[in-house]
Amino acid sequence: MQISKELNKKVLRDYFFIKGQLNIDCNYFIERIQKGVEEDENLSHRTNVKGKMTSWKYFNNDIHLVKQIIKFNKYLDQNYELPNYSLVDAWGFVNYPGEKTTFHAHNSIYSGVIYLNECDQPLLFKEINQKVDPNPGSFALFSGWLQHGCDINDTDNPKFGISFNMEEQFPW
Repeated sequence: MQISKELNKKVLRDYFFIKGQLNIDCNYFIERIQKGVEEDENLSHRTNVKGKMTSWKYFNNDIHLVKQIIKFNKYLDQNYELPNYSLVDAWGFVNYPGEKTTFHAHNSIYSGVIYLNECDQPLLFKEINQKVDPNPGSFALFSGWLQHGCDINDTDNPKFGISFNMEEQFPW
């Protein structure tokens, strides 16, 4: 084997990270998640969510969630130059005490999370030194390739949330 050149360096890359607060019916979503994690199609303990999880597309057609996502999209379209995108996945999750979400990234234009209750198990973005504290209606929108995850929930409270991905939509 002959190697003529090898580079192993980091490259600066543009990203966005937005966090804020929504006024949403958290109880509605928590009840839906509790039902969804018990359905046959659930993905509990089989993904980066090392806790209970609905199917990937569980919330894709939920009008209450779609209304919130429209607000996010409107803001992003007015403030960022992103390629065309559409919702591909929207799932609910619960991290009970002793559970976590392993650090990972998404293959998406942007991803988001909406928290539904208070829990001292923040979402961490170590490479950009940011975190999102779960509170009812707190949210984050971010470039999907950013690594994120949660350490073990060492509280007495479960953490409920909804995550979603927007992937590039091609014109063909």
